[in-house]
Amino acid sequence: MKLKPVVALGTALALAGPLSARAAWTASEGRPLFTNEANPRGYNYAPSLITENGTTDIWWCGQGKTDVIYHRSYNAQTGFSPAQVVFQPTPGSWNRQYVCDPSVIEGSFTNPADGQHYAYAMYYSGADNLPGNNNQTGLAFSNDKVTWIDYPSPVIAPLNPVVAQTNYGAGQPASFAVGGQPGHYVFVTDLTGPQGVPGFGDLYVRHTADGVHFDAPARVPNLATDGTTINPNSDFGYDASSGEVYVITGLPGRVCAQVACKDPARNPDRETYQLGLFKMPLKALLSGKPVRWTPSGYLNSDVTGFYLNHSPGFQRDPHGSLTPFLPAITVFYAGGDPYPGTWRIATATQSVANDRAPLKRYLGPGGHWVTTGYAAPDFAPEATLGSLFLLPKPGTAKLMSCVAGTDHFLSRDEQCEGQTPLGQTGYISEAPQPGSHALFRCRAGAHDHFVSRDTNCEGQTSEGLLGYALD
Repeated sequence: MKLKPVVALGTALALAGPLSARAAWTASEGRPLFTNEANPRGYNYAPSLITENGTTDIWWCGQGKTDVIYHRSYNAQTGFSPAQVVFQPTPGSWNRQYVCDPSVIEGSFTNPADGQHYAYAMYYSGADNLPGNNNQTGLAFSNDKVTWIDYPSPVIAPLNPVVAQTNYGAGQPASFAVGGQPGHYVFVTDLTGPQGVPGFGDLYVRHTADGVHFDAPARVPNLATDGTTINPNSDFGYDASSGEVYVITGLPGRVCAQVACKDPARNPDRETYQLGLFKMPLKALLSGKPVRWTPSGYLNSDVTGFYLNHSPGFQRDPHGSLTPFLPAITVFYAGGDPYPGTWRIATATQSVANDRAPLKRYLGPGGHWVTTGYAAPDFAPEATLGSLFLLPKPGTAKLMSCVAGTDHFLSRDEQCEGQTPLGQTGYISEAPQPGSHALFRCRAGAHDHFVSRDTNCEGQTSEGLLGYALD
């Protein structure tokens, strides 16, 4: 059965159709990759992907009676296979309440429980209670990526089982192998470890030679050079050509007590709207020192067109490597609104790195929209105002994309002056530089903000200098 994807895919999942381009990122315009026809009204998040021989397999956490794991594959000749549940809780077992957060890796595995050999291992989060406390990391084996044999016991338990009874525990695994080394690494979130250790958070990594038994955990550094934090529920990938580990992580979400959220009474934002891409040499990550991650990009509502963007996963080869796809990096994530039933799998690709993007002004039914990223389809380009840096540099300030009702505006305030943040649209110079020009925030009427090079705001009301954009 061939299913038509909501967003067309090529052999390497290259996006087609209307796109939002932002120099480094290309994302679909608020449209999911596909609809989960097995449960169209259910939630979908935390994807794990491997691409080999022209086929991409996708596993993700979705809604059944509780959390279950779905699968579908894609290739250019046949399209998508049907979505189906391939793994679910085992009655009476330690994972009897739910299973979620898959991470699949290829290798040569022997299941000690049945003595059989398998080509694929899937690590996952499992729990025995409805609140979702005391998560542990489980393991299942397969030879066809669809039929999974559950290992009967967790393979990674919380560091402090007593504390785990009243908090999340240990789960949200991510895995990759390093060529030339036996076994692979598995990263997990564990909220039961020592707190307040400078330079480290709640992510740990362990090495395993056989997929089942693990060495002692190493704590993963959690600070980046831009001042942000690497957080739980991240995905990791490896680049053998540089020896670097990449992480895609959720950055802080909206705090509905401080900014305007979409549905704060019934569904305050429970997930984030912005993701960060960072990298670090593997040797530094394993050193036990609080080394800082280097930022490589930011993916947020200003790029994707979704109100929320969370629970990401890389497109990787069967061993968890990003190398075959570089310099492009493709991220899959859950996009949607505060209500979980809107969460759908979506995708964005960072192409050859560029340190800047054009800032464009659009005009549509609700007035103006100024961004380096996404603008709704019924907005037409009106002007290009120069370019902004995409990563922080000395002497620059973060320029936020914000919205108040239908009024889109830019602000130097990270809280968007109490309105709804969509994420940074770029970084603007705070002082004049060679090859730069001033940009001003302007307003037409009561609720139509725009940006102009003109000091007099083209005859409209000036709200002051934003900074200096590149020519």
